[in-house]
Amino acid sequence: MEEDPERRRIAELARRVREGLADDAEREELAMYAEREPEVVALVQRSEQEAELGGAWLARSTADDRLAALERTRLTRAERGAGVALVVGGVIGGLIFPPAAFAVLPGAALLLFSVLRVKAQSVGKDPYDQIER
Repeated sequence: MEEDPERRRIAELARRVREGLADDAEREELAMYAEREPEVVALVQRSEQEAELGGAWLARSTADDRLAALERTRLTRAERGAGVALVVGGVIGGLIFPPAAFAVLPGAALLLFSVLRVKAQSVGKDPYDQIER
């Protein structure tokens, strides 16, 4: 038994609404189906609710991926590696040669700079930055 083409079209339109891909003409077409068939109204409402939830999740996931990519760049890894090397070298070197302990300060400053730089690049791109608790 073959599926009704009209039902397939309704399902396709509902999917496009849910994914946020539907344009005004497709939304209007779906509304016309909803006028003729009352059960389509529930499908449309459910698709729009899922689109709202899915859109927020997708925005958050994209922001997380962007931040993770910034954390993995060559520059970030080099900065943090150099910072850790300076801090550890300063602590260990300070035990042997006390003036070498001053290497801890530039190492800590470099680590702080790296963290703040990555944070500054990701601010404004995360939709959840604006939430007030």
